[in-house]
Amino acid sequence: DTGGGGMAALALLVAPAAWAFGSVWSRRLPMPSGLMTPATQMLSAGVMMLGVSFALGERMGDGVPLRAMVSFVYLVVFGSLVAFSAYAYLLRHARPALATSYAYVNPAVAVLLGVVFAGETLGPLTVGAMGAILLAVMLLARGKR
Repeated sequence: DTGGGGMAALALLVAPAAWAFGSVWSRRLPMPSGLMTPATQMLSAGVMMLGVSFALGERMGDGVPLRAMVSFVYLVVFGSLVAFSAYAYLLRHARPALATSYAYVNPAVAVLLGVVFAGETLGPLTVGAMGAILLAVMLLARGKR
């Protein structure tokens, strides 16, 4: 079932707006230097999400498959430690529009990873959409600083 009801739809609308607001607002806040900013943000979010998980009664099932654990480690290292730290760095040293351009590039990278590692096929609509995404990122990168 892919339906989540009204709360899921609301979360899908509020989450990106909150992320964008936080990205712009963080440039005006006094933040610790170096990697302490993303580390504090990730630890705070992790503790809050753990609390929500316990409050909702979510529990880990028995026997986590090896593929799931490898995926989890990959996401911790590259999706959080590397990517989020790079994002925090970019927020401090580049325009917010350029720093948030990852959101346009990530889907194209995910599609290409699916082709390479999962044997997925690309249709003409997907290729056209990826071209439009990459063109938009290029225009953002060329924009006035």
